[in-house]
Amino acid sequence: MKNVKLIVQYDGSNYFGWQKQNGYKTVEGEILKAIKKLTGKDVILSTAGRTDKGVHAFGQVTNFFIDDKFTTDNIRRGLNTFLGEESIQITKVEEVEDCFHSRFSAKGKLYRYVLSNNRLMHPMYRNYKGYTPYKLDLNRIRYGSKILLGHHNFSSFTNAKIDEEINMNRTLDKIEVKEEKGDIIFYFEAESFLRNMVRIIVGSLIEVGRGKRDIDWLEKALLNCNRINAGPTISPNGLYLMKVYY
Repeated sequence: MKNVKLIVQYDGSNYFGWQKQNGYKTVEGEILKAIKKLTGKDVILSTAGRTDKGVHAFGQVTNFFIDDKFTTDNIRRGLNTFLGEESIQITKVEEVEDCFHSRFSAKGKLYRYVLSNNRLMHPMYRNYKGYTPYKLDLNRIRYGSKILLGHHNFSSFTNAKIDEEINMNRTLDKIEVKEEKGDIIFYFEAESFLRNMVRIIVGSLIEVGRGKRDIDWLEKALLNCNRINAGPTISPNGLYLMKVYY
C-alpha cells in the first residue's frame, strides 16, 4: 500500500460542500465513489480543508492509501474518467510518505474572494462571485485590512461556537486587495482559518469600504471577541481555495 496525494479542483455550485453527507451530493462523496469504482475498495480521505456549500477550489488537497499496483497516472486518469460529467477534476496525483496528512502536514492556505462591484452583475457569474451594489473605497479597505494582519483572537470573525473548545487564535499573514474590471479581488494567506473567517472578514471590509463603519471599528471587533461585533457573512459563491502549502 502507498499513500497518494491528490490535487483537486472543483466548481462548488452543485455540491453541498466537501464533506461526505448521507443524502446529499458532496465533492468528497463523488470522489469516494470514483475511487471505489477504480479500486473496488472503500477508503478514507484526509483533506486539507472542508469547504462549504458553494465554495470552489483550484488547489484542494486530499490523500489516501491505495494498492501499489496503481500508478499515479492510472489513478489520475481513472478517477477523472469515473468522475465523468461531475464538476470535479483531479489535476495531479503524487506518491507521498506514509506520514503525510493533507490537513496536519499543511503549512498554510491561500484563499481568494472575488467580489463584483459593478452596478449590475451578469447572471452567468452569480455562482462564482460575491456581490455588493455599494460604491467601495479601496483605500479604506486596504487600510482596514492592515488592522487584521498578524496574530489575533478572531472570535468575532467566525461562526464557530465558543463552547466547541476551538482555539480562536490565528495568524493572518497576508491580505491583498486588487481591482480588475469592476471586480475586487481579495487574497488571504494564513496557516489555518476558522469557520467562515474569510467570508466574515470580506463582509466586514465591505462595511468599512462603503463608509458604514469607521476603520477603527475593526480593531474594536478584534478586541471584543464576539461574533455580533463584526460584519455579515458574505455569500460563499466568490470564495476559492487556491493553494495549500507544505
